[in-house]
Amino acid sequence: MRKTVVAILKKLLHTVILLLVLSFVVFSFIRLIPGDPVKISMGPMTPEETIAQKRSELYFDRALPIQWAHWLKGVITEGDFGESLFTHRNVAEDIKQYLPKSLELVFYCAILILIVGVAVGTISAIFKNSWLDNLIRFISYLGVCTPAYAIGVLLLVFSYTLGIFPIGGMPTIPDNYVRTGMMGLDCLLVGDFALYGQVLKCMVLPCLSLSLGSIAYMARIHRGAMVENINADYIAFAQVAGVSRGKLVMKHLMKPSFIPTLTIYGLQVASLIGNAFIIEVIFRYPGFSQYSLNVIQNKDPYGIVAVTFVFGIIFAVVNALVDIGVAFLDPRIRINTSE
Repeated sequence: MRKTVVAILKKLLHTVILLLVLSFVVFSFIRLIPGDPVKISMGPMTPEETIAQKRSELYFDRALPIQWAHWLKGVITEGDFGESLFTHRNVAEDIKQYLPKSLELVFYCAILILIVGVAVGTISAIFKNSWLDNLIRFISYLGVCTPAYAIGVLLLVFSYTLGIFPIGGMPTIPDNYVRTGMMGLDCLLVGDFALYGQVLKCMVLPCLSLSLGSIAYMARIHRGAMVENINADYIAFAQVAGVSRGKLVMKHLMKPSFIPTLTIYGLQVASLIGNAFIIEVIFRYPGFSQYSLNVIQNKDPYGIVAVTFVFGIIFAVVNALVDIGVAFLDPRIRINTSE
């Protein structure tokens, strides 16, 4: 047990080092961007003295290592990511405003991907080589090949034609409702179920656009894992022993088949943040990806570094959770980790 904890701590240490290197590399690339971001932000009519003073306040007139060290000190000691030249606020405030909305969208997508992907993959494996299996495999192949933005555009046209779901934007949440920054959760916390229903209705199309491709991929992976385990000797022995079909699937097939599925699931959940960039633009969803595009387009140095840093943390957390989940499902991994 102690060696397992040490292994986890080492992985966390490697993650921290990776994030530090990533932030420094991004700082370096920002210096290569043509133009003066401070001057662009303040406008061409601003006196040079004012621009120079602002540049000094933001440490833009210092050497790269000094600027990076100053930024890192603020992040560690005060949670201060610097001032955004795009919103003219502390970047930490922008993150607090926009990130929870994207995390809520990703949360609903993650649940949908897990439940539907595993269920469809299981059904396809149980009815292997039947017409139903062939149909599921064909549809899942189309889903894997179709990018999220194309699915989003198709759903947008479909919904606009039929008028089923809102095609963009989100309902306005009263300021006194805000607790976590997650629109749906805040509505639930204050007991406004009608507004929560409106939030969910507006999230249907973005959620489906992000999820359908991952659901198709998850279904294919889970089907392959189950088909492989169906041919295992212990399954044949269980069938000879008279184990019912339902018990055979749920008890003997699901757990070992879920190990490769969980690994792919973690990667799919992490990729949702990246795919959300274009989806949030298509459906005018006020999330972190939309904010990220804005700071990149406006060459906002501290905003770009903070966005990269946050994405790195999200990928690291998801990766760590997947490793823990796989180790929980497969004792062999726990043994190898301890050794």
